Amino acid sequence: MYAVIKTGGKQYRVAAGEKLKIEQIPQTIGEAVTFGEVLMVVGADSAGTAIGTPLVAGASVKATVVSEGRLDKVKIFKMRRRKHYQKRQGHRQYFSEVQITSIIGAGGVEIASFAAGATPAVAAAAQAPAKRSAKVFGKTKTGADDLEIIEGIGPKIAQLCNAAGIVTFADLAAAPVDKLKSILHDAGSKFAMHDPTTWPDQAALARDGKWDEFKTLTESLDGGKRN
Repeated sequence: MYAVIKTGGKQYRVAAGEKLKIEQIPQTIGEAVTFGEVLMVVGADSAGTAIGTPLVAGASVKATVVSEGRLDKVKIFKMRRRKHYQKRQGHRQYFSEVQITSIIGAGGVEIASFAAGATPAVAAAAQAPAKRSAKVFGKTKTGADDLEIIEGIGPKIAQLCNAAGIVTFADLAAAPVDKLKSILHDAGSKFAMHDPTTWPDQAALARDGKWDEFKTLTESLDGGKRN
């Protein structure tokens, strides 16, 4: 038993108890969300199966937000030959991870739920990740501050910062820019080319949990630099 829903301009096949990452939604961790754009519902028998035209009347899928974060960085390179023009840019898409709690079929009849109607295999798969520390936005799975959400900092630079005693957002926010430049310079020319000028400002917003301001700032940056 499953359904096909549409959210964020994409379509997803979902089953009760399943977790999936979707385009970021306004709801925060722990809040419930209802997806009303259901394109198809497949039940245990033909009576519970319905194909929308384009949506299934009365159908919906309910879920709970379990985590938020950003996907891996996508690198963008633009070049115009013979014009001496090159531009490098990166983008990390925000996402919300949801767990499907119930599927409502045509006419508002529930055909599956995570608590009672999910199959044992789906329920076991859905429960297994709960034994690990949940990863939330701004945190690693161990609960430590995730410096990699800072625009301009990748895994290698995060390791350099940790080795220099900069482990938390508070550490980074308090770090002088000259110290950050020195850390990058000592690591070699590959790292010295990075500009850490905005890193303390970003870290201060992350430290204080000002995520809306953090998002606005990071989206205005190009590799950590102000456009």
